[in-house]
Formats: sequence, C-alpha cells, structure tokens
Amino acid sequence: MDAREHHQSHGDDHAANGAAKDPVCGMTVDPAMTKHRTDVEGQTYYFCGAGCRQKFDAEPHKYLARSEQAAPEIIRKGPGSCPICGMALEPMTPSATDEVNPDLADMTRRFWVGVALSIPLLAIVMAEHVSDHAFEGILSARALIWLQLILATPAVLWAGWPFFERGWASIVNRRLNMFTLIALGTGVAYAYSLVAALAPEIFPASFRGHDGQVALYFEAAAVIVTLVLLGQVLISEGVERMEDRRDGRHAAREEGLVAEGADNQERRVFPVPWSPRKRRYGNSLHAS
Repeated sequence: MDAREHHQSHGDDHAANGAAKDPVCGMTVDPAMTKHRTDVEGQTYYFCGAGCRQKFDAEPHKYLARSEQAAPEIIRKGPGSCPICGMALEPMTPSATDEVNPDLADMTRRFWVGVALSIPLLAIVMAEHVSDHAFEGILSARALIWLQLILATPAVLWAGWPFFERGWASIVNRRLNMFTLIALGTGVAYAYSLVAALAPEIFPASFRGHDGQVALYFEAAAVIVTLVLLGQVLISEGVERMEDRRDGRHAAREEGLVAEGADNQERRVFPVPWSPRKRRYGNSLHAS
C-alpha cells in the first residue's frame, strides 16, 4: 500500500487519517492519544504536551495567525519533494517496520560521492593558487582542465541532480525557493566553466588570466552542491530523530512511563529496576 506523505512544516490544523497538527510546534498529534487540547471559537486544537498548550492559551491569536499564513498541505502517495518549498516530503504516519528513509539514503549516497569528487577538485585549485607551477612536470595545463571537467561533471550533474529538478519545479509552479537559487548558481557556474574548458578561444582577452587561461569554477559548483547535500542529510536525520522521539513519547504514555504533575508539567517516571538516578525517600522512588 502506498504511503501518503506530507511536508513537515505545511498543513492545516487537521490532517488526513484523523491526525491533527500542534499549532505551536507543528508536530503531528493523534487526537485520540493526547489529553492536551483547548477550544477557541468553537474549534478544538490538540497539542503534543502541556508546554505547547500553555503557550497557545497565553497567545492563541498569535499561533492561529501563523497557521493561517502557512502554505496548504501537500499530500502525495509516495516519496518526493514539496512543489512549494522543494524540501523532502515526510511520512504522515510512522512505519511499523525499521524502513530506511529513501530520501535520506539517496542524499547520503550523493553526498559521499560529492565529497570524493570535490576534495581533489578543491586541492587542484588551491595548489594552483599557491604556485602557478604546482603541477609542472606532472600534468599539463590542458590536462588539468580536463581533469577538473571529469571530476566536476558527476559531482554537479549527478550528485546535484535533485536540486536541478526541484529548481525547475519551482519555476514551473511559480514558487521560487532556495533550490531555484542553488540550481541557478551551480548550473551557471558549471555551464560557464564547461564552455571555457571546451572553447576558450571564444572568450575575449579580458576574460583571461596572466597565464592566458579562462577562469574555471568547477570546484565552486561541486563544493556548493556537496555542502547543500550535507544540509539535506542533516535535516533528514533531524526529522528522523524527532519522529523517533515523538513515537517513543507516545509509547511511553501508553506504557504509563510519562506522567503529569500538579504543575501541569510532564515528567518521566522510571520503573524501579531501570531508574538511571535513584533517590529513595522511605518506600517511594523519585526520578530526577
């Protein structure tokens, strides 16, 4: 069965399948499981915990206004990217198995390929900056240009291909976002360098350096793609950890391991054999 997915930061207060979105933190909440709720103007809002509920109760119109300004929910039948912001879609419901996040796996693979190709590219350029004769007797100037082209092509066009797809989608959907800028910047840098590498004679003398070569920007395009891939990997891993914590919190509530004190603050109650820090007061056990 296809998994329906949505973007973590988009959505109305109520999502599909009976789920609701916390208007304060944006976390998806199961109305049947949470006891933190409040009514405003006949509408019930659900929260992940007492802290978010208290913030909402103090300034409800602030959070409602922010929710109204949010983009409409994007729902797809499988993995993909949001046509509005370009970010990866996240599952609306947790998987019952330890299924690998396909977007995280893909971005991680592309990132490490980008790293492997960008490091020698950057080393070549830095060595040439240090000394004009860094590769004298090893590689000719023309061979260095071809080497940079060979390294940069998969680093930009393969590793960065999802960014070009998302950038093009942002133009088609008339929703410009950061991927528009990434695709435009790296694409222009690579295209300019490609022309300069293959047909340097078409450039005027003012475009040439003291060595007669047209400046190339292969390493800039490759490094930018690699750094953006690193950002995407970190974001996906962060979302995964957040989902794991949320699922663990729900499981803890079901098992009676999370309790709410008189001050409406949730506290974790550890069973006696598993308490990490035990302080006994008579026959009672307190967790800190």
